[in-house]
Amino acid sequence: MQSSELVRRFTEQPLVRDLPVDAAQAILALRYCILCRRSERDPMPELERRWGNILAARRYRLVVEAIGHVWPDPFAVAPPCCPRVSFDEALLAAMVRAASAGDRVHFDCLTAEMLGSDARAMLFTAIENFVRARAPGRVGGL
Repeated sequence: MQSSELVRRFTEQPLVRDLPVDAAQAILALRYCILCRRSERDPMPELERRWGNILAARRYRLVVEAIGHVWPDPFAVAPPCCPRVSFDEALLAAMVRAASAGDRVHFDCLTAEMLGSDARAMLFTAIENFVRARAPGRVGGL
């Protein structure tokens, strides 16, 4: 394998459309939340519409707040129209998948180099609570 091919493989980010549905929705919702924050709009109505219940919307907002609180550097978010995910978004997608599976060990492996144990625990719990709130058959509400 030539070095240019190796570099391309290491730096190429996945397409949003190639991600599992739950991870892609989390990435797109994060992009929307960032846009809302920049324009001083409330993202909650769209988040509630996206997941069909207010509890999931509230819990996703907590995920976004947790990321903002524990992430060591500014979280890199691609523009809404970008078909590829940023490195941070790809990591979020993997974290959502790990939390969806209840796989704390994998979640910790993904984040241990950049987050302390308390930060990992808080973020895992926030994502896991969000995933549970948007589970099929879940009734919306408080």
